[in-house]
Formats: sequence, C-alpha cells, structure tokens
Amino acid sequence: MATGTLTEVETERLLLRTWRASDAGWFAALNADPRVMRFIGDGRPLDRSGSDALLERIRRHWDEHGYGLWALQPRGEEDGVGFVGLAIPSFLPAVLPAVELGWRLRHDRWGRGLATEGARMGLARAWDDLGLKRVISIIHPGNAPSLSVAAKLGMRRGRDRLHPATRRRVIVMEVDRPA
Repeated sequence: MATGTLTEVETERLLLRTWRASDAGWFAALNADPRVMRFIGDGRPLDRSGSDALLERIRRHWDEHGYGLWALQPRGEEDGVGFVGLAIPSFLPAVLPAVELGWRLRHDRWGRGLATEGARMGLARAWDDLGLKRVISIIHPGNAPSLSVAAKLGMRRGRDRLHPATRRRVIVMEVDRPA
C-alpha cells in the first residue's frame, strides 16, 4: 500500500520525495558513475557542475509543472540512491507533447526491484493525480535492465527515434491509462 502526496510518496520500501540541498553530493556520485551513465545521453559520466546543473533543471521542472523526478530514498536510510518520476522530455522534441516516466539508480542497488516499485508509483500519480492518458519512457536499446522495468510496467514499444544531440537511436516505450 502506498501513501502520500504528489511531492512525497511512500511505498513499501521507498520514500519518493522532492529534493533537498543535501542531495547534491550523493546525486553527483550517482551521475559520475560510468556504469550508471553508460546508456544516458552521450554515455559519459557527469562532472560535479554537470550534475548540479541537472539537479537545478529537476527542481525547476517541479516549480514549473508541479510534478517531476523524485529523489528515491530507501526507507530508513539517510541518502537517496537515485531518482524516479515524471518529466517532460524536452530533449527529444519528436515525442512532444508527452510526459516521460524515468528512473536512475546507483549501480549497487540494481536488480532489487526498486526502479520498478518507484516507477509503479510514478504511473499511479500520472493517472490519478495528473489525469494523463499516456506516458512514455525513452530507453537506449542496449539498456536491457531498463527495458525490463518498462515491460514489467506494461509498456509496449512505440516508434524508435534519434536523439537529436547524440544521433543515437532510442526506444520509446509507451503505456496508456488503464480503462
């Protein structure tokens, strides 16, 4: 059973919350990990200034839209281990208008179902709080774990696109609001 509001949600194992100033350090470590960033953007890790700029964009998205990517924090722990949530994928104009469900986790937390658990809550909020009719996820073709999460969420493959900056092919997964 999950409880919460759009800005803070609890699931069985997770607290999904808006961002704190103290999150910048662990977030920078997440984004500096080559294993984590392998299939993100151009595949290169972010330095601290790049990570801080991304965190600022995430905060700004919350301010502008009233929803966004939550810090993903296991219950009972002090720091986050990634993010999950909803955002407008403005980096890929070919899919707009759309809302993307995205996730990113520390390497040592992969394979435990945390991304799926958090993403299920993201979908619930998309349907129940935002009234969305469709949600997408944009995934690099080589990212088998993320494709597996999308499949567990009931997403189906849409039309592949080219990332305008990297010219890499990306898979667009999509799911419609349940009837």
